[in-house]
Amino acid sequence: MTSSTVEVSPVQFNARGNGPLLEGYLYHPTGAGRFPAAIACHPHSLMGGSMQDAVIVTVCRALAESGWMALRFNFRGVGDSGGFFSEGRGELDDVAGALDFLETQKAADVDRLAVVGYSFGAAVGLRHAARDQRVGWLVGIALTQANYGDPFLDHERRPKLFIVGEHDAWAPLENLRAYVARLSPPKTLKVIPQVDHFFSGRQPEVAVEVADFLTSGGSLEAKKESSG
Repeated sequence: MTSSTVEVSPVQFNARGNGPLLEGYLYHPTGAGRFPAAIACHPHSLMGGSMQDAVIVTVCRALAESGWMALRFNFRGVGDSGGFFSEGRGELDDVAGALDFLETQKAADVDRLAVVGYSFGAAVGLRHAARDQRVGWLVGIALTQANYGDPFLDHERRPKLFIVGEHDAWAPLENLRAYVARLSPPKTLKVIPQVDHFFSGRQPEVAVEVADFLTSGGSLEAKKESSG
């Protein structure tokens, strides 16, 4: 991960379909040219999730330091974002609106877009990404086991990265391993040892995995698994 100066700006944009106005922060590497860009989707708002989550913030900064634009934002009903929690339905339009917003940025390379999500954000973000061909890379951090029976990624052939804590009770390692095994390649599973769903104190390791995956173009060995 290279080090560079990062510009962070507050932004607002609408969810797709005349949806509510959402707030966010856009991370921009300094320098000229066009940059690949990613959105980062936060955990469940009814459980305290927001764009201020330490995993989300750390991932966005790591991406920007690696030459990617990154957008973190509050889903509807969170912070100063308009609207109300929609149980993952309306939030799909929030994800679409975030990608639409990136497309308006002159410095964004719209042919290189990624979706990163954590927990609830992974479920919503990857569900939208599966049907949005603008997205080139899909990253699910602590995707919970409630999603493993859903076929939305079963035949997805774009590069996919899954990250999980070794002791995650909501995304049990063996269950996630079985889920990833059934997906089409390319796919990568990374395990952060000795942590649970919240990655306390280990957020930088998560961020490095995401940044390395995206800066490599998602070319890490399919089904590669790491314990550290």
